[in-house]
Amino acid sequence: MLFIEGQQPRGVFVLCAGKAKLSTSSREGKTIITKLSEAGDVLGLNSVVSNRPYEVTAEMMEPGQANFIPRDSLLQFLKDNGEVALRVAEQLSRNYYTAYEEIRTLGLSTSPSEKFAKLLLSWSTKTPQTDGSSQVKLTLTHEEIAEIIGTTRETVSRLFSEFKKKQLLQLKGSTLVIRNRTALEKIVQS
Repeated sequence: MLFIEGQQPRGVFVLCAGKAKLSTSSREGKTIITKLSEAGDVLGLNSVVSNRPYEVTAEMMEPGQANFIPRDSLLQFLKDNGEVALRVAEQLSRNYYTAYEEIRTLGLSTSPSEKFAKLLLSWSTKTPQTDGSSQVKLTLTHEEIAEIIGTTRETVSRLFSEFKKKQLLQLKGSTLVIRNRTALEKIVQS
């Protein structure tokens, strides 16, 4: 656990290796995963710059390395280095647009299959193959996928079965093969 939602920001974590899960919870205990971070991501930046509590919980998903930069040191560095401050502003802007897109996906998508197809498409852009398929190492449980798209674990299991029957995807151990990107795009556009 790197930091917990609601804590005062002590500083940022630069993810050097491994993956981290960012999540937020409601008072009723429902959790949604807002982002899966990878090496190179700076975690807690929004909170440190705005001096507001961490808006998410950041938890390592696998062994890795995250370097900590205390809040005061980071802010002084930004004051002294205008170019770095500009890059931080650009990153905060990207964070805003990413959050906006997530809200659109959760709030405006009409069906769980549309949300699931959109998630699969976002994964497939990272590892395209020459035959139009793509492979992704699936490190998430059905419960975690449900937390990303705002549905239940049972619905995610049903969607995996449906998409396999339609030959949109295939599972080979922990490797997810996305077989028909065009069909997934049609589900998202419908």
